[in-house]
Amino acid sequence: MKYKQIRIPSTHPRHQFMEWYESTSFGQTLRDSESSYFLNTLNHTYYQRILQVGRLGTETDFIPEEFLRNFCMLVDEDNQGASMTNTVRARIDEWPIACESVDTLILPHLIEFESDPHRILSEAERVLKPEGRLYILGFNPWSLPMLLYFRQNSPSSWNRNFVGSSQVIEWLHMLKFEAEFSAGFGLPSSRTFVEPQSTWQRSIASLTPVYSIKAIKRTWTFIPMKPSWVAEPGLVTGQAMSPPIMHKSNE
Repeated sequence: MKYKQIRIPSTHPRHQFMEWYESTSFGQTLRDSESSYFLNTLNHTYYQRILQVGRLGTETDFIPEEFLRNFCMLVDEDNQGASMTNTVRARIDEWPIACESVDTLILPHLIEFESDPHRILSEAERVLKPEGRLYILGFNPWSLPMLLYFRQNSPSSWNRNFVGSSQVIEWLHMLKFEAEFSAGFGLPSSRTFVEPQSTWQRSIASLTPVYSIKAIKRTWTFIPMKPSWVAEPGLVTGQAMSPPIMHKSNE
């Protein structure tokens, strides 16, 4: 994976999320659930290249040691991901990653803390290889438990531009991704609805405070249609019509 170092002095509202994620009971419950989800969902191979934009702190729990050599994490702060060997410091919305060089991309709670989530998704489309896989974690703005919790306990420094899973899936479809709702994470319980099948399971999963979306980058090849020509009458070489036969009349 080709990349270069870029120094960015600015701060980011996601840092306050990480403090909540690591220090509160709700955050730790969610952290364990998401780590377990990735451990059981990511299909690792020795030659795939994995990129994660934004730290979770549990990367070594769901990326086995033998695959860490092909794992790269992009962060925007010096002390984030310091324990990871392949850590790149760069702008969160402008990645120093070569086009079509990534097999698996993880965006953990990133787009809800960005002013321009479309740019993040465009960067995802750019760096992923055809048929590459994308995993997105996000907060559900339509979850009643989440709304009540954040009204009472949310840090005021959060930019809570939460985006629903259906909206994210619609954006991904516009970028030619094949996307689907993959999992819903309950809070304060640790129950996770993975790949809900029945209508009841999907309805319950869609109301959970946190969701995961799984998408595949598709490359569509347009096959030009052959024009439908109207059959023309065949051309006859030589004399097209025989002269009329003259009959001698008897006078």
